[in-house]
Formats: sequence, C-alpha cells, structure tokens
Amino acid sequence: MFIDDEEKSTILVIDPNPILREQLDEIFNGNKEASLNQNADNCSYAILGCVSCRTAKEHVYEQLAAHRPFQLLFVESQLCDGDGLNLISDLWRMDADIHVVLCSADSQLNWQHIVETVGESDQLLFLQKPFSLLALRQIVHALLRKWQLNKQSHNVMKFMEKQIIERTEAIAEANRNLHQAEKLASIGQLAAGIAHEVNTPAQYVGDNINALGSVFDSLTKLIDFYRQQLQCLGNPELILEMQKREQREDLPFILDDTPLALQQSREGMEQISQIVQAMKGFSHVGAGTLSRVNINLCLENTLIIARSSYKYIADLHTEFGEIPYIECNAGELNQVFLNIIVNAAHAIEDSKKDHGLISVITRPTETGIEVRISDTGTGIPKHIHDRIYDPFFTTKVVGRGSGQGLNIAYRIIKQHRGSIHFETVSGEGTTFIVALHQHLPLVE
Repeated sequence: MFIDDEEKSTILVIDPNPILREQLDEIFNGNKEASLNQNADNCSYAILGCVSCRTAKEHVYEQLAAHRPFQLLFVESQLCDGDGLNLISDLWRMDADIHVVLCSADSQLNWQHIVETVGESDQLLFLQKPFSLLALRQIVHALLRKWQLNKQSHNVMKFMEKQIIERTEAIAEANRNLHQAEKLASIGQLAAGIAHEVNTPAQYVGDNINALGSVFDSLTKLIDFYRQQLQCLGNPELILEMQKREQREDLPFILDDTPLALQQSREGMEQISQIVQAMKGFSHVGAGTLSRVNINLCLENTLIIARSSYKYIADLHTEFGEIPYIECNAGELNQVFLNIIVNAAHAIEDSKKDHGLISVITRPTETGIEVRISDTGTGIPKHIHDRIYDPFFTTKVVGRGSGQGLNIAYRIIKQHRGSIHFETVSGEGTTFIVALHQHLPLVE
C-alpha cells in the first residue's frame, strides 16, 4: 500500500465513432481534444479512444503493465472486429477491477442477454443510446468514485491485515507487554527490506523506459524519412496504400500516444523512487540509536509513508521553518508523527466533510523546535480530554485502532524530555503541538 502516486482518472472509449470520447473530453477537460494534446498532463482526466477489440486489449494490457490501469471503459456493443459483450468478458479476465459502461442503440439488446453473456456484476452499467450529457456526467462521476472506493477499501484491508500480523508478532516477542523499541525495529527492518527490494527492479524499469524513449525517437525520425522518400517517388497509388496501412495499424495514434505513455511511466518511476527514499529515511535509524537529525526531513518521509491514509480525504499544507538539528531517536519520532498524522486523517474522515486539510508546521524555539500537526476533523470532545493518552483508550470502531497510538507518542516524547499537548475545537479540528529540545537534557 506504499505505492501512492497521485491518481489521474483514466477512461478508455471503445467506439468507432469518436463523438463519445470528444464529449467526455469536453465535459471533464474543457476541450474535446484535451487528452490528445501536448499538455494532456495538466488534465484531471485522461480520456483515450480506440475503435476495435484488438486495440482495446492492447491499451488495457499496456496500462496494466505500467501500473496505471484504466478505471472506466465505455464499450460500444458492436465493433468492427467483434462483439462488445465478449470484449468485456475478455477485458475482465485481464483486469477484474475495471468498471464498464456498455453503450448501444440496439433496442433488442436487453439485460437478460447481457447477464447470460458476461454474468451479473455491479461493475457493469448498460446505457441505451441516445443519452443526455447530464446522465453521462453523473455516470462517470459515480463509477469513478466507486472504483476509487473499491481500491481504497482494498488498500485498507491489506493495511489492516499487515497491522494484525505485525501486532501479533510484536506481542509474541514481547510476551507480556508492548515494547516499543522492538516494534520499531521490526517495522524498520520491514521498511528497509521493502525499499531495498523495490529499488533494484525500479532502476531496471526506469533505465528501460529511458531506453524505449530513445528508441521511439529514432523510430519516429525513421518513419518521417520513409515518408519523405515515398513522396519523392511520386507514386500516388503506393502513397495511398501506405496511408491506408498506417490508418489500419493506428500509426497516428501510436505516434501521439506513446510519448505520453513514456512520460507518465517516467513520472511513475520518479514517484516510486521518492517513496523508496522516504522508506529508507523512515527506518534508517535503529531502535535505541541517538543521532542529530533534521526533523523537517523526518516529517517529509513520514508524510510520504502516511499518504495513503489522507490522500483521498484531505489536502496537505506544510510550513517547514529553519530549525536546528536535534538530538533524538529518529525512528521513534517518526512513529510519533505517523500516529498523529493517521489520527488526523481518521478524524477528518469521521467528520463526513467533503474534503479536509492537514497542516504540518515546524518552527525554532529558544531551546529547540516545535512541531504543530493540525486537522479539520471532528475535534476532541471535552469529556475525554484527560483520557486520550491512556493505554488502549480509543473512540474508533473495533478493528480501526488499538488505542495505543497516542499513548506511544506520549511515552516517546516524554522519553525525549519534550512535551506534547493539543488544542481542539469540537466539530472544527485539533492541533497537536510537540516541543523537543535541541540537546537531550540530563535526567535529574
């Protein structure tokens, strides 16, 4: 669940008629050719089109290989090289998570026939032509949101399974108590191992993508040269035949789409590299190890690691001041910040607001630094102010939290001879303030 690149909604329209793809681009990107232009990276929606079953399968395979699967497909019921329903069955075998809208002007096509062909599925919607632009907009918003929720639910389940395994192992090792140092060592070892395993193949993929970019540039130049030579021959029949062949093989689309696909792949690899570096930074210091640390860098790494908990529900605002390096156990403080940030995300989610805000601010103080982590969530009710640092106390539903996060944070900050407190307004949000010394004071 650490692969958290910012999702761009990707839609594939499989229809010999380009009108539907152009309508979608017009509705969501403001221009019917927006997804095909050079500035397509600025679009919130990537809306691609193809005309046949074969090219549809190729596109879906390519997106899966690039780890950027299509979220929504519009499929015409009758295509030049096959039936839309059979195509849907084939595509679901490639990617079971795709949501599909079957489009048809055939009044004889009914739901019973659809179910008999592809089976019942809540990922399939039948849309009878003609349809309104308002209906189209609502369908796209609803199905994309459903796809995102399904993915988020899957990630949450994986996260919870991983947490259960780690917690069970930690309890077994500690036997009678939760020893935070051992838990941090296990998490650090896991994160470092994942970072190491991901980094090497990521470098291979990145190098190959760059090589493919160079190869494609060379092929493009070669195609231009062949076209020029063909024009010089002055054979109209041969020129016409070559143009037909290029259209049949979808060469114009390939020449337009491949640079975009390569660029998106490069951006994806850059994001993977950032995550790997963040994981290394998050776990590079072992349990019990004191060192002089840049807390701004610790927070940056922790925010990347925690991003899956807040990316769909909150924006992030950071103000990192010019603060001194402090003497601390970086691994333990990373855990403190992670617990507070995840709690902030949960508070925003529980507030049922459309979208929240998490703010992380650092500033220097006379004796060290101050870290303020704020959220626009539910706030903390007054009657539990005195209990939130208690072991195993939680207001979350069963399975969502153990009640240990803030207790662990409180103990770690006290071990560093710092302070932690909060400011809260019920229904508006909470700010946790962590104060740390530049040099660890001697125990009196």
